[in-house]
Amino acid sequence: MSSTRSSSVTPTPSYYKLPPIITTESDRIFLNDVNSFIDSELGKIDHLDEEQRYLVYKAVFNKVIDHVSAYKPILTLIKKEYEDTIETIKKGQREANFLQGKLKAMASEPSTLRNYKKRADELEERISIVKKENDSLQSELAEIQAIREERERRPKTAETPKRQLKKDSRLIPGLTLEETTDMKVLQKKFDTLDRQLKEVNISLKARFLPKSHKLQLKETLDEKVAYRDKLLWQSQVYKTRGQKLKIALEAAQAYNQMKPPHQTVGDAVTIAFHQALGTLRAEIEKADGEQSEATHASFEDDDPNKEKEAEMMLEYIERFNELFEDGHFEQAAVHAANSPKGILRTQATLAKFRDVKSSISGRSPLLAFCDALMSSVKAAGNKPNEALSMDCMGASLRENRLELAYHWLSQDRLTLSHGLGRMIAEHCSCPVPCRCGCQALAQAVFVRLKAHDDVLLSMLRQGKMQGALQYAKLWFCINSDNVGELLAISPCQQFVDGLMESENGGRKPILNISLGKLVEALIHLDLPDLIGNLIREMLNSDQESKGRAFPILSLQRAVVLDRDFVSSQQWTSIVEYLGAHGQEEMGLRLLAMITVVDTLYLAWATVYEDKKVSFTTNIHSDAEANKEDNCEDDSSDGMSSRSRESTSMDHSSRETSPEVSMRHKVDKSPAASILKKQSYFLVDDTADPKSNDVSTQKASTSKVKKGVRLCGIQSPTAADDAGSSEIFSTSTPRTKGRGGGVIKFMNNDPYTSNPESCDESEV
Repeated sequence: MSSTRSSSVTPTPSYYKLPPIITTESDRIFLNDVNSFIDSELGKIDHLDEEQRYLVYKAVFNKVIDHVSAYKPILTLIKKEYEDTIETIKKGQREANFLQGKLKAMASEPSTLRNYKKRADELEERISIVKKENDSLQSELAEIQAIREERERRPKTAETPKRQLKKDSRLIPGLTLEETTDMKVLQKKFDTLDRQLKEVNISLKARFLPKSHKLQLKETLDEKVAYRDKLLWQSQVYKTRGQKLKIALEAAQAYNQMKPPHQTVGDAVTIAFHQALGTLRAEIEKADGEQSEATHASFEDDDPNKEKEAEMMLEYIERFNELFEDGHFEQAAVHAANSPKGILRTQATLAKFRDVKSSISGRSPLLAFCDALMSSVKAAGNKPNEALSMDCMGASLRENRLELAYHWLSQDRLTLSHGLGRMIAEHCSCPVPCRCGCQALAQAVFVRLKAHDDVLLSMLRQGKMQGALQYAKLWFCINSDNVGELLAISPCQQFVDGLMESENGGRKPILNISLGKLVEALIHLDLPDLIGNLIREMLNSDQESKGRAFPILSLQRAVVLDRDFVSSQQWTSIVEYLGAHGQEEMGLRLLAMITVVDTLYLAWATVYEDKKVSFTTNIHSDAEANKEDNCEDDSSDGMSSRSRESTSMDHSSRETSPEVSMRHKVDKSPAASILKKQSYFLVDDTADPKSNDVSTQKASTSKVKKGVRLCGIQSPTAADDAGSSEIFSTSTPRTKGRGGGVIKFMNNDPYTSNPESCDESEV
């Protein structure tokens, strides 16, 4: 009730009530955004630019209209009224500016007219001046024409034109820009040119004459030739007359001697004339043939085309000198390379390009000339000589242009020589194997020259070890003389083993290389490990060569073949070297093999000298030896052997395996001397095994013992077939009081006298 009453009492307004502007939190946020937008935009523009400020507030007004939808109609109308008002103001300003400019133009029209009139007066005055000048020029031209006509009517007199010297603005050839401003250098150059000018003048006076002198000489020559022809004709007439008189005289003398019937002196002379005429015709025909050949040769010598050709060559050389002096080295190189008859394809031309130190297009003038020279080889029809080829190759190598060298070789543009190949090989500075390609290039040169030794060196420097071995086997170009040089390049075990490969079942080495020389070369290179491995593989050649195409030569066979080429002193030095460098075992095995071979050779020499047919000898043994051998009767039919491991000859082995030696001959051999140096002895079976006295051993072995059986095995293969790896063994099968010995020789080895003789001989 109260509320009804109060509402009835409160007066209501007569206008439409609008809602408040800011009613919610979003409106407050919008207002803040609008204020921040206004501040940021006004900060970006010039504060004096009213147009930009108007656009900012216009954009803000549009945002407010979009945000407040209730006030949108009213605000839109307000905005429209404001925009119309502002546009009207702008239009008024534009019209005012236009009218102001138009007013200024109208105000300046009188002064413009005055200026135009003034300019017209100035131009009229200038036209009058030009007309006056034209009249004066016309009068001068008329005077000049009158003078010219008068001069033309005068008689003409020939005057020699004065020679005008052409001013040369080029740099002095051979001098740099700094040198052209140095007085000392210029004075020195002037003295040189002055001296050359004097020499040219002297040669001009001494070697050349005026052309009129040539005409005089030609006239004199014609007179002399005519006089000579006249004398020749008279001589021919007199000669013919003399021959006729001689023939008639001889015919008359013959007629007077014989006086044939029915014939007068006149008939005899006529017959003689006919015979002489036939002989003369034959001689004339023969002489005409020779004369035609001589005339043809003389025509070739007097050919006028040769003079023209000489003039062309001189012009060609002058053109080359001009290009060279002007610095056009590329054009000069091509010009020289294509010169007629190769007059500029010489060492002198190449030396001129070599003296030039500048570079063109990234290469020197020398290389440009060499390239042009090689490119024109086919057109010229001949290759440059060896010296020129080496110079061209050297130029390409100095600038590391191997592709040019490959191209020249593949196109066969060079004259090959050993010097050329060595130059290419020496240019390589790569370690083995070569990576730069110089060795392959040198190999191609050496292959064409068939320089097999150099081919091997190039292949080894490329790391082509197997290829080098195959090439050496094909051409047999490795021998004991050059093996050291090859090993210095490729010191590897595979290459060393390949050098000792054999053929014909291991009987003959493929390459003509001595084992001793090969080992000495390895010693010179200080490679003891390679020597030890080589000896080991040669000892085990049967097992090591199963996977090889060619087996390695056995050690025994190699020692036999080296008997005539390697002395005992050399073998001794080899064994001592192996012992001093940790290869004692291989040294002992090599020593044992040398001892076996020397012993067998010595035994055969003894038998051959005595010319014995039976090789069986029974020798009485000492009583002490018989007592010691009573315990060994069970093994009297067999042969005991000394193994490689028992070469140390210790006291225990002496007690269990007594052995003897043929001291009456073996002591004289080189192998025995080697054994003495190494303190390895084959002791007598009667000697005290515990005694170390060398004199006692010598005394005990100085006698020939009874019952000695000595066996020499042909090769390690035969030793393996026998079930033993020993190289040399002796045994003394004895009975009580007597003994017997057998020495066996395999006669199919070179250390027997006759390889085609029986298979086995016994002593």
